[in-house]
Amino acid sequence: EFFEEEPVGPPRRPAPAGVLFLENGGGKSVLLKLIFSVMLPGHRNTLGGASSGVLRKFLLADDCGHVALEWQHTLTGECVVVGKVSEWRGRQVSNDPRKFAEAWYSFRPGPGLSLDSLPVAEASAVGRPAEGVSGARGRRRTMKGFRDALMDAGKFYAHLDVHWEEIHDRWNEHLGDLGLDPELFRYQREMNADEGEAAGLFAVKKDSDFTDLLLRAVTDTRDTDGLADLVSGFGNKLGRRAELTAERDFTAGSVDLLGRIVEATDTRARARDIHAGAERRTRTLARRLSARAAEERGRTAELAERVTAAAHTVTEAESTRGRRALIAAELAYRHASLALTAAEKSAAAGRKELVEARTLHSAWQAAEAVLRHRAAADRSARVAAAIREAERDAAPALA
Repeated sequence: EFFEEEPVGPPRRPAPAGVLFLENGGGKSVLLKLIFSVMLPGHRNTLGGASSGVLRKFLLADDCGHVALEWQHTLTGECVVVGKVSEWRGRQVSNDPRKFAEAWYSFRPGPGLSLDSLPVAEASAVGRPAEGVSGARGRRRTMKGFRDALMDAGKFYAHLDVHWEEIHDRWNEHLGDLGLDPELFRYQREMNADEGEAAGLFAVKKDSDFTDLLLRAVTDTRDTDGLADLVSGFGNKLGRRAELTAERDFTAGSVDLLGRIVEATDTRARARDIHAGAERRTRTLARRLSARAAEERGRTAELAERVTAAAHTVTEAESTRGRRALIAAELAYRHASLALTAAEKSAAAGRKELVEARTLHSAWQAAEAVLRHRAAADRSARVAAAIREAERDAAPALA
C-alpha cells in the first residue's frame, strides 16, 4: 500500500526503510550528531572519533541554530515535531561549554504551525515554499524571540500542545511521554560509535557483559548508588535467610495464636455487649409493658362505662322510636283521610263539570236545528205576510 498512486484513507505512512548513501566525508556522521543532539541531550554525541564540541563549531557568534525532526506514528499517522535551539550567550564564541545555551521543544503540527513554518525569522513567505527551501524571510529570531513566538502560537492554537524545556533530564522524560524512547537512540549511538555493524552492540563475551547491557537499558544511570544499596540489601537478606525463615515461622505461629486469642476476646466482648444490650432492652420492654397494661386497664374501665351508657342510650332510643312510629302512623292516617275527602270533593266537582259539559255539548248539537227552525219560521211568517198582503191587494178583484 506504500506504492498506491492515489492516496486512500488516512495520510500515507513513512517508508518502512530507507538508505542514505554518501562517500566518506559526505556528512552521515554529522547528520547523526544532529539527530542525537535532539534525542540524546547531555550524552556524548561523537561518532568516528570526532571532537565532542563539533556541534558548537557549527554556530557563529550571532547565529541561532535549529535542529528540527518530524516523527509520524506508523499506525495512527499522528505527527509530532521535536527540535533543539542553540546559541552563544552574550553573542561571543567561547571554548567554555557553559556559555553554549541549548533548549528543546516539541509540538504537534497542525493549522497555525508546522515543520515548514517554524518561526525562525520575523516574517515568513506567503504560500507553501518549495521542497527543501525554507519559508523564513526577514531578520532571524534569537532563542528568546523563537521561544516567545512558539509559546504565543501554542496559546493561540491549543491543539499544538507546545512544550519547551531547558533541562536534559526533564527533556528525556518528556520524550518518553511522547513515545520516543531515548534509549533506542543510545543503542544507535553505540552501534555507530566506530561506524561498524549493529551486531557489535550485542557481541558479549560473558554473562556479566550481557547483565551490564541489560542494567544499562532498564536502569537510570543517575541512580546507580540506589541500585547498589538495593542489591546489597537483598544480599544481606539472602545471607540471613535461615534465621529470617525461622523468625518468620515463629512470628507467623505467634500471630496465628494471638489472632485466635484476639478473635476469641472480640467474640466474648461482642457476646457480652449483645447480652447487656438484650438485658437492657428486656428491662425496657418490661417497663413499657407494665405501663401499657395499666393504661389498657384504665381504658377497659372507661370502655365498660361507655358501653353501659350506650346500652341506656339504645333503650331510650328504641322507646323514642316506638312513640315516633305511632305518631307517624297517626299522621299518615290523618293525611290519608284528608286526601280522601279532598279527592271526593274533587270527584264531585268533576262529575258536576262533566254534566255541565255534556249539557253544553247537547246544546251546541241542537243549535243548528234550532237555527234552521228559526229560519224556517221566519220564512213562513214572511210568506204568510206576503200572502195576506196579496190577498188584501186582490180582495177588491176577488170581490
